[in-house]
Amino acid sequence: MSTAPLKARVLDSMAAVLRPAGFRKRGSVFERSVANVVHLVSLQSSASSTVRACRVTVNLAVWVPRLHPTRNPDVWDSPWQQRLGSVMSEPGDRWWPLESDASADSAADEIRSALTRFGLPALDALSSESALLELWRSGKGTTAGRAADLIRILGGESTTG
Repeated sequence: MSTAPLKARVLDSMAAVLRPAGFRKRGSVFERSVANVVHLVSLQSSASSTVRACRVTVNLAVWVPRLHPTRNPDVWDSPWQQRLGSVMSEPGDRWWPLESDASADSAADEIRSALTRFGLPALDALSSESALLELWRSGKGTTAGRAADLIRILGGESTTG
């Protein structure tokens, strides 16, 4: 059995949580615009995945259009990125196996619950450029290079970090 239908089950389950929250789907990425940022949620397959079995994780990101005004939102070029597992009650790099209908349904249930309980609240806390900037100034979250870009764009003062 191909894993494509299994991933589709997980994506459909994610859509059940994300669409009502204002996200739209583009491939395996969901996005929504909030104030002056874009929230991204993506389903990523492991590099070790095969046609018959794969492992998936969920990436959360906050894209700032003013950092890249001519590009489409991209998880990997966002100033804030976290795996869903890292914002859960027991943080860790969480990967779900997709090997059968049963494992896909189990993964879909867990991911849907984790998005509702942890993923959406983490994104909601970062619903503006200034929220990202404040996170960086607190010493958490964004990379120094991206934070410097945010500071430059927002016209704020940089502190080293």
